[in-house]
Amino acid sequence: MNKDHFKLGMRRLAAGVSLITTSNGGQRHGLVATAVNSVTADPPTLLVCINKNASAHAHVEQAGILCVNILADAHEDVAARFSSPVDREKRFDHGEWKNIVTGAPALVNSLVSFDCEVRQVVPYQSHTIFLAEIVGVELWAESFNPLLYLDGAYRLLADKQQAFSVAS
Repeated sequence: MNKDHFKLGMRRLAAGVSLITTSNGGQRHGLVATAVNSVTADPPTLLVCINKNASAHAHVEQAGILCVNILADAHEDVAARFSSPVDREKRFDHGEWKNIVTGAPALVNSLVSFDCEVRQVVPYQSHTIFLAEIVGVELWAESFNPLLYLDGAYRLLADKQQAFSVAS
C-alpha cells in the first residue's frame, strides 16, 4: 500500500471538525481532530484518535478526561487557532469556556460538547485510540451548520435549498 495514495484518498472523506480539550495539572490543552466517532449508546461512548506527536496527546492520556466539542461553521477561527503551534498558551483566551462534569473545558456555543472519561487506551502505530465514555453533554447551539474538513481545507455545508437549486 502506497502511504501517499492512502493520504490522498482519505482527503476525499469529508469529516466533521471537533475540538478535543482536556485539563491536566491545572492547565488546559486542546487540539483539532476529525477522527471522532460514536461507538455505542450503552454506555454512550466515543472513539477519539489522537496522533502521539500532538502537543495535547500526553495530557489527555495522563488526565484521563476529554471534552469533544463539535464545531459549527462559525468556528473556523477557533479551529485555526488550535491547529497552529503559534501562541499555544493563548488558545483558550478567546471564547467562553465552561466545565460540565470532568473539568475538561467545554466551548460554549459549539454545536455540542461531550464531556468524557477515558475508559480504554489503545496505542496503534502513530496514533492512540481513546475510548471515552460520555458523562455529560451540553447542546449549546440551535444552529446545525457544522464545520467540515475536506481535501486539506475547512468547508461549509451548503444549505439544502441552495444545493438543490444549483443542481436543478
